[in-house]
Amino acid sequence: MLCNICGSPLGTPVYEALAGSSLTSLCERRDEQVRVWFCEGCGHLRGECLRDERHYYQVDYRILLDSDDEDQIYEVRDGHITYRTDHQIKTLQNRVDLSFNAKLLDYGCAKGSMVVRLLAARPDLQVHLFDVSPIYRERWRHIVPDNQQAVVDTPTDWLGRFDVVTSFFALEHISEPLDTVRRVASLLTPEGVFYGIVPDTFGNVADLVVIDHVNHFTSPSLHRMLRDSGFRQIVIENDVHRGALVFRATKSGELSPMPVINSLDSQVASLASYWQSVNDSISHAEANLAGRSAAIYGSGFYGTYILNSLRNPNAVRCILDVSPFRQGKSIFGTPIVAPESLPLNVHDLFIGLNPAIARSSVEEMQWIKDRSVRVVFLDYYRT
Repeated sequence: MLCNICGSPLGTPVYEALAGSSLTSLCERRDEQVRVWFCEGCGHLRGECLRDERHYYQVDYRILLDSDDEDQIYEVRDGHITYRTDHQIKTLQNRVDLSFNAKLLDYGCAKGSMVVRLLAARPDLQVHLFDVSPIYRERWRHIVPDNQQAVVDTPTDWLGRFDVVTSFFALEHISEPLDTVRRVASLLTPEGVFYGIVPDTFGNVADLVVIDHVNHFTSPSLHRMLRDSGFRQIVIENDVHRGALVFRATKSGELSPMPVINSLDSQVASLASYWQSVNDSISHAEANLAGRSAAIYGSGFYGTYILNSLRNPNAVRCILDVSPFRQGKSIFGTPIVAPESLPLNVHDLFIGLNPAIARSSVEEMQWIKDRSVRVVFLDYYRT
């Protein structure tokens, strides 16, 4: 196994999941084992690509296609929901100067939600869409003309065309990321900007065990990938989008210095140890149920991971989620309902949220205190 950022040989995996099914980023079961390697040369963490990688992304990877408006929750504060796309657009506009009539390509755009909302605020932008899957094209035809769309590969007449290329949560899925980012560089004008977001391996610990995330970026490995793809001025932030690294890179200007990677070894060891202990924590909590019914708060990856890890998932009566897009659906046959629909005979609640925010989020939920629910957290992880 070689590092897919710097090409260095990799040793033994730093993390191997227990035998059994793993979960994709869409919370689907796969009968493949998560294994992750750490590169001491550039600080990257990489996994194995899916056995059917090409087919999966072209046919099976159908993200948020149930409705035009379906979106993921970024945060809930004082009862107000902020959706991820809205936060992404706000962050983009604060960090990239989108000049009038600028040419912008959203690379790995899925159904194009980001572009729809961006064009509502900036109809002057000349937006183009690209994805590896044709399943989204029906949605695209309502957004941009056919000659501003591309699937599988970008046209040669797009070379050097764009003022800005964006990529939101796409690069973590690509087994050969250097080839992709070099292609992005070729699509930009000499003064163009590459702006994107990828999961932060240490800010969102679930990233390590997502089977279709072949890349688990750290700031040094993300910087190395961008620099080796021809970018010079590189800025990476880990505090403007929770659980993610936000980057901005240009092909012109002075060469940005590489971040230090010496401190990553202990963080990687701590992260691997955390996930090795999670299953034990879930098993211990399940044993303490003693036959009682339980529920899970959160229908995203963490909540699904808990359900998938239980010996007796039938003990979970329901999964709670405040998102109206999630309510009425189910995970492995377990219904997703609004928090106020928690059955009265359920007194044990697993918290399926990012452990970095789980406790503070629960503190804001007065209804939990009113119900005297016993709250079960995953182990709390700190970097």
